[in-house]
Amino acid sequence: MFIRDAFIVSLLGIFGYAGAAYANSCSNLAVIGTYDRSGLQENEYGIYAVGTFRIENEQDESKQPMFNLAFINCEKQTDATGRASLECTVTKAVVWADSDKPNTDNPNCSLDLDILKFSMTEMSKGVLTGTDDAGFNTGCYNTILTIDRNTKRVYQSFTKTKYADNYDKIRPGTCGGRLATHVLMNCTAWPRIRKGQKQTLVRYCDFSNSSDK
Repeated sequence: MFIRDAFIVSLLGIFGYAGAAYANSCSNLAVIGTYDRSGLQENEYGIYAVGTFRIENEQDESKQPMFNLAFINCEKQTDATGRASLECTVTKAVVWADSDKPNTDNPNCSLDLDILKFSMTEMSKGVLTGTDDAGFNTGCYNTILTIDRNTKRVYQSFTKTKYADNYDKIRPGTCGGRLATHVLMNCTAWPRIRKGQKQTLVRYCDFSNSSDK
């Protein structure tokens, strides 16, 4: 069974603490709750995954995306003609921060809920791809979701919108260069504990297809 209505309740399982060595005070977050999962879960109704989007092999934490916790729910749909399709909803809680130190009088961390929908197409055997169904995106980037059922990995890549060049002409550097591809990873503490890693490590993330049991 897919987790639907429990999502908002599940977000209560997130807590954070500050790390002075980081570029922003919210980058050091630990996730507790039922997020100790790897890979894809599939059944007759669709595909489900949960994790944190990160950049593969990027050691510089300041270049990583702000903290996020993503739920991916892909459900099979059938239209009036009996044609089947797969629609994915990515619901992502994102923490944004500036470079100031924590301040209880002037909070510098914001929590946002981002929801995108994708109509997926099988581009090759076992590889599903879709672009966000916003209809029109007046921002800098469109998001492309890729689910590789062969390797059990989920990716987010980005292409500039037709508006991006206009924004950069008005104010150079507004949209910047092309964003790196993000990979869904398991970032809970439990894999680290099982493997006997020291608790002093700030962040421990396994890729979503890792065998961390």
